[in-house]
Amino acid sequence: MLAYCCHPAGTMEQRNGWHRAVLAAQAGFDVTVLYCPSSTDLNDSLLTTQLPEELRQSIQFEPIRLTKSQQRWHDFEPTFYAAYKIWHRFAFERAEELHRRAPFAMSHTVTLCGFREPGFLWRLGIPHIWGPLGGTHVYPLKFLSLLGWKDRVRELSRSCLNWLQLYGTPRVRQASRGSTAVIAATTAAQSTFKKSFGVPILRELETGIESVRAIPRPIRHPNEPLKILWAGRLRGWKALPLLLYSLARLPNDKSFQLRVLGDGSCLPQWKGLALHLGIADKIEWVSWPTYTETLPHYDWADVFAFTSLRDTSGTGLLEALAAGCPIISVSHQGAADIVDQTSGILVPVKNQEVTVQGFADAITSLQRSPELWKQLSDGALERAKQFRWDTRLDWTRSLYENALTEKFCVLDDHINRKSELPTRNVLL
Repeated sequence: MLAYCCHPAGTMEQRNGWHRAVLAAQAGFDVTVLYCPSSTDLNDSLLTTQLPEELRQSIQFEPIRLTKSQQRWHDFEPTFYAAYKIWHRFAFERAEELHRRAPFAMSHTVTLCGFREPGFLWRLGIPHIWGPLGGTHVYPLKFLSLLGWKDRVRELSRSCLNWLQLYGTPRVRQASRGSTAVIAATTAAQSTFKKSFGVPILRELETGIESVRAIPRPIRHPNEPLKILWAGRLRGWKALPLLLYSLARLPNDKSFQLRVLGDGSCLPQWKGLALHLGIADKIEWVSWPTYTETLPHYDWADVFAFTSLRDTSGTGLLEALAAGCPIISVSHQGAADIVDQTSGILVPVKNQEVTVQGFADAITSLQRSPELWKQLSDGALERAKQFRWDTRLDWTRSLYENALTEKFCVLDDHINRKSELPTRNVLL
């Protein structure tokens, strides 16, 4: 298993890599994980101690490190993918060496989630699974006015590169056709990959959650300020101004508190916008904490607002659901797969005016109706249960069993339809 990012308490990508390795072991496979240590003191022995006791003999961690000069490339955004490709070459050389010693039955590339760098494991000559994959979503052109000129250039360039890499990069297409199974993270990505790769594409969300709040939340008091949480990188495509503009439209008798959780280059600009709109005194700006430190913020919030105009999915959406926090979200890309009418309010992404007014109307509805808020809060907890990592064990086992026999006609998205397949014990 190639999990470039792998750690149980790290970033979203790191947690995703960790949980997929654990799922593979729980499904009855012996797993060798090739990963990139996030710091010099992180090694395979430290990771092993964080595994459940019963899995420590089933998972072996193989750290693949970059040199200091390559690490500098890795940490500089414009040259990241060059360093990332070099890392993949190192990982493949190590995989070949291990394969010669004790042949693997199958390989699986799980992180990073993006499609641009497929790695080389599919060249081992054994069944290979690639994904879940994302990175296909593009910034809507009708919302370019929200961005400064640098971000406009960035998003337009990225959209063009997406098209070129999906349809014109030989190694991406070779990897898709050399894989036994390709998995898309969202419905939108699945549709794009089907057109560009020309192969059948499975679907499974790339991320998940560990647990769900056990006790439903009590109904909120209508006279209390509505506590709104927004979390993410403070970068242009995250589109926090959509929420700020909507809050400025609220009736004067409806109070709110907004907590913005994150860091990024747009912080000064967005603080200035809040001041200009006259809502700065109602906003708390909190620097991005560690993963475990973020969770209490979801318990604090009455509502989670998701405004991102370009994202494969969003772990914040899942954490909000797990906390019983209703969601107000843009209705597109991965968010449309996660949030449904039982757990939140979806706002159309047509143009800036429609979306801003949609957020304002949704916030007003939840302020005025504690009953609606309670209904969505309870629905969020039920929806969250479908995204727990432990619900994916049967799907994961079926995925690997089918990869070994190359039969995928009855395997579908584990959330929308569960298929009962015969299983047998094999080793990865």
